[in-house]
Amino acid sequence: MIALVGASAMFLTALQASINAPRDSFRVCLKEATEKANAEKVGGEAIEEYLKTNCSAPMGSLKSALIAFDMKNGMAKKAAANDAEMTVADYLASPVDKYKFMADMNKPKADAAPAPAAAAPAPASTPPKP
Repeated sequence: MIALVGASAMFLTALQASINAPRDSFRVCLKEATEKANAEKVGGEAIEEYLKTNCSAPMGSLKSALIAFDMKNGMAKKAAANDAEMTVADYLASPVDKYKFMADMNKPKADAAPAPAAAAPAPASTPPKP
């Protein structure tokens, strides 16, 4: 019984390890690409495509590893592919949101307060009749 539990733990650890290397590679790529984008002053609206372009190889490896892992655990290929897409999107969302926030914070401020509107002339009042 103990041998069965030990063998199962080792098997699951090995399966999980097959995902760890691509996941770590993708995370490192996202971090480096974000730093590069910051140095190149990429706009907040373009950061997601920038990261996808610069990290396409590690992203593909992670998707493949996730699909293979899910299929080994009995998931259908289509469902595994959808799950992998959502997982990669989640990993991508955090640096994108952070970059957009920081880009917004570092954006030069326009005039702090808009100029007050010119005062409208008071309506002419007629003097009261005696």
